[in-house]
Amino acid sequence: MRILVIGAGVLGSNLTHSIKKGNDVVLLARNKTYENLKKYGLVIKHKLGRKNTDHFKVISKLEDDDIYDVIFIVSRCSQLDTIIPIIENNKSKNVVLVGNNLNAEKYAKIKDKNVLFAFFMAAGKKYDGYINSVCLNKITIGRIDGKNTDDEFIKLIFKETKVKAIIENKMNDYLKTHGCAVLPLVFASYKVDGDLKLLKKDKEYSLLIMDAIIEGYDVLKKLGYEILPKGEYENCVNKKEKYALIYRIMFSCFIGKMCISDHAMSAREEFLLLNSEFEKLKKKSKLETKDYDKLKLSLLNYNK
Repeated sequence: MRILVIGAGVLGSNLTHSIKKGNDVVLLARNKTYENLKKYGLVIKHKLGRKNTDHFKVISKLEDDDIYDVIFIVSRCSQLDTIIPIIENNKSKNVVLVGNNLNAEKYAKIKDKNVLFAFFMAAGKKYDGYINSVCLNKITIGRIDGKNTDDEFIKLIFKETKVKAIIENKMNDYLKTHGCAVLPLVFASYKVDGDLKLLKKDKEYSLLIMDAIIEGYDVLKKLGYEILPKGEYENCVNKKEKYALIYRIMFSCFIGKMCISDHAMSAREEFLLLNSEFEKLKKKSKLETKDYDKLKLSLLNYNK
């Protein structure tokens, strides 16, 4: 397939590298990132593997009549409103929005587009000229209306690639679940100015994170959303101490930095938006979230 990936950050770069086999992939980037990609190629230093350098066709602008089988928009949700108008003017039909999103309903009906949503399992940090990351080559992708009309199309995209695609056609529920799980961990990053190792022995705080996650899930359940993947809610409630221990272990090593704090500390505007979207859901549910509210102050009060 002819595929365009918009966004050359950690997720976009890893996705571009991982879907290259069997596809004709083009990468859209701008400014210094565009220049680096043209000059040096896409350089990814895998924390758990080797260094890769790929050379893709790189563009800095999407023309209206430049047609692709699918366009992946890999960006922070706080940047989507500036990207969508560009997509609306292009004649490509299929669009996949990749990343955190607590308001998928807003973007599900882009004019004349078939819109899918996805979450790609990669993390890390972007440096000048290269990406330092961990990538699990796993993507959860699908519609938000429960219909399976795009299942075969999705399978074709990833058929020859190294990516394991999990089709989930309740992506609105999935992304809301993920948002409620990730926000308390992000709040922890702001509490310690990105140095999560300071929390590696704080059992009380890790249990507070679990309680905040469960409160978020309760809000979603009250509003009729399904907690996905299946069993996630029950695991958090019944195995709270185990999950809290896992978080403390993550905080103590590079996983916490690469998978949580690197993103949190570089994307405060994204998490302010996600928190705002959650507040709307909470207000609608009429439920209290005392533990969540206690933790979120670290995000709201962080000014660096």
